[in-house]
Amino acid sequence: MTWDHEGVTAAIINFQTPDLTRLTLTTFKSFYPSIPVLLIDNGSQDESVEVLRELSAKHAMVMPLLNHRNRHHGPAMDQALRLIQTEYALILDSDVRVKKKGFLEGMLDIFRSEPDCYAAGTKIWVNDRGFNVPEGTDAHPYVRPVCMLLRTRLYLELTPFEWHGAPCLANMIAASARHLRLVNYDLEEYIDHEGQGTASRHGYRLGLRGKINHLLNRLGL
Repeated sequence: MTWDHEGVTAAIINFQTPDLTRLTLTTFKSFYPSIPVLLIDNGSQDESVEVLRELSAKHAMVMPLLNHRNRHHGPAMDQALRLIQTEYALILDSDVRVKKKGFLEGMLDIFRSEPDCYAAGTKIWVNDRGFNVPEGTDAHPYVRPVCMLLRTRLYLELTPFEWHGAPCLANMIAASARHLRLVNYDLEEYIDHEGQGTASRHGYRLGLRGKINHLLNRLGL
């Protein structure tokens, strides 16, 4: 993929939420029509494939990629980042509505002025299991992949995103260990996030490992 506009390619992962993905792409393209977008479908069994093909025909520089099975969110984001060839990658959740232009420009300004910046977006703090905790000694900084800009080259040097409730956790722990910066960027003015759009309809599908992780976290282990 060789599209390049301001060195950014966006990626949206869809799993059986074509109505939400349509809104995300349409609102994003209304403000950033020339930014290329990679639309990945994770083996949906509904009308998602038809909708993604329709969206790619309607909007400029939109490429659908259709997985035959559900890779899950983290591995599908990793798939996108290994295909994107621009300097920066913008990850958008499929349940985001873009309200206003300006956030991408603001994040790019940070990256271009700070060479050690790896990721920008809504930063929270999580424990070793990926659950939200107050900022503190045992907490890890974590940029949520709701609307997140990454430096693509650095991503490829770190632990890949994985099938996990906090899919970027190991990656961002590795980034912090290399003293790369995870920068908070206030997105409230620019996007609405429905929150758990896919999970609320289809669950997290984390399997036994996810259940054990949740239980151990509740037990404080």
